[in-house]
Amino acid sequence: MKKILFLLMTALMMTVVSAKAQLKETEPKPQLKVGVTAGLNISMLHMADDDYKGYVDKKRPGFLVGPTAVYTLPMCGLGVDASVFYDLRAAKSKDIKGLNTIYSTSFQLPINVRYSMNLGDMVEAFVFTGPQFGVTMGNKDQLIATGIGKTTGHALERRWIANNSSFSWNIGVGGVIEEKVQVRLSFNLALKKTGELQQIDTFDGTSKVLTTGKAHACQISLSYLF
Repeated sequence: MKKILFLLMTALMMTVVSAKAQLKETEPKPQLKVGVTAGLNISMLHMADDDYKGYVDKKRPGFLVGPTAVYTLPMCGLGVDASVFYDLRAAKSKDIKGLNTIYSTSFQLPINVRYSMNLGDMVEAFVFTGPQFGVTMGNKDQLIATGIGKTTGHALERRWIANNSSFSWNIGVGGVIEEKVQVRLSFNLALKKTGELQQIDTFDGTSKVLTTGKAHACQISLSYLF
């Protein structure tokens, strides 16, 4: 009798272990998807000094493009996405002596936490937020306008001097269709100055900072995930 009970207990334990293994194999697993993203930047260069807040057009088009990775956890809907974007933003001076456009090019690294909700078999909606780190590329010293000093009579230049790096924050919403096509709408809020507006006396080389600026952006992007 003891032998029979022992065999039955052994068989039961093996059945439980086997069932657990099968369940583990069928559990949803975290997903990692990579893809390519392209989108539109609607730049908004905000000047800190009230006297220069209307100095540039706040809404100018730009673009972003680069690779994207999305990592999602099963069941709970939480995930993380990260990208490396080549990012172009622009602002146009309203100075009557110069209507030059300020271009800001950089590599941006956004890292977002996201929460997803299924809206059916084919559509998934999500919200996201997270920091973004940038490294400025291209011309960091751009001539905007020229003029003559009222008191000195010296030739003056107004220049936009871009920072070497940037730090901003993203918040937005999006959707994924058939786990392949991702659409996002977001706002990118600059948390540190993007650059400064300087006035330079070309006669004696002296300069002064007129104001600093932050380049915010509304962004619409489309990703294809593999």
